[in-house]
Amino acid sequence: ELFEEMQTRGIRISEGLCVGLLSRCADSKFLRFAEAIIKFCKAKGGMTIAVYSAVMKVYAYCSMYDKACDLYDQIRADGLEPDSTMYGCLMKFSVECGRTKLSRELSERAPSLDIQNYMSLIRAAGRDRDVNRAFSVLERLRVSGVPLDIAAYNCVLDVCVSAGDMNRARELVDEIKSISTPDIITYNTLMKGYCSGSDIKGARALLKEMEEAGHRPNDVSFNCLLNACVSSSSGNFHDAWETIAMMEKAGVAVDNYTMSILLKAVKSVRNEKFVTQALQLLDKSGLDVCADEILLNNVLETCIRHRDFR
Repeated sequence: ELFEEMQTRGIRISEGLCVGLLSRCADSKFLRFAEAIIKFCKAKGGMTIAVYSAVMKVYAYCSMYDKACDLYDQIRADGLEPDSTMYGCLMKFSVECGRTKLSRELSERAPSLDIQNYMSLIRAAGRDRDVNRAFSVLERLRVSGVPLDIAAYNCVLDVCVSAGDMNRARELVDEIKSISTPDIITYNTLMKGYCSGSDIKGARALLKEMEEAGHRPNDVSFNCLLNACVSSSSGNFHDAWETIAMMEKAGVAVDNYTMSILLKAVKSVRNEKFVTQALQLLDKSGLDVCADEILLNNVLETCIRHRDFR
């Protein structure tokens, strides 16, 4: 109302005020007021890069990445040129909303790219399951002069794993070992690949490899393996309980995810022994079932299916 009153009284509304108000709209996700400011700026011919940047922030904070990307065409139509920061944001948003073609177009027009921009391009390749393009971006990064860190390699590794190309994934890990040291994220990403392919043997071998490399498997490592065990066509509960035993031996506590994975699997089996073991493990863990809605639902469904109403 105050903004409308300022317009009615002819009080000067500067670009700086509009940008500031839009920034506050972003923080509070006040989209309706933001659109009123945009309408005013357009009517006055005041859509500058600074205003567009603030509008983009509003859309991003509201998770409206597609609308944020649509601003690019408007910016170009107004004869404006985004700066490096805006190009980087647009690349990130285009990946978030699946507009991977736009992300490539932006990368070609951007005056310079930083490590985050390159990683956005790698993630775009991942959304398209295009392993070759991910490696192409990695090579482009290598020759760019931008410092290359383990996070970028892990990003490419995730593309390999998501596409199910475990041969390229292993080759990349070997390359990482030749120039740096794989971290826990490297190993857990590779673990996800083995488990997605139901390669329990490969996943277990990787746990040993992690320990030999000085990385203790964590809850992510074990929960991934556990999920693979119970998700296999045969529902291998023997391997599942061995994984639980390995967790306990390694000093990794059973958590909500562990129990949810296990209970989701046992609630549909006929072997009461497995159900009893799972519920006993839950009691032993000391987890607050009521604090996690997913875990609570899995516990209730398991008890109902097996008629345990105690």
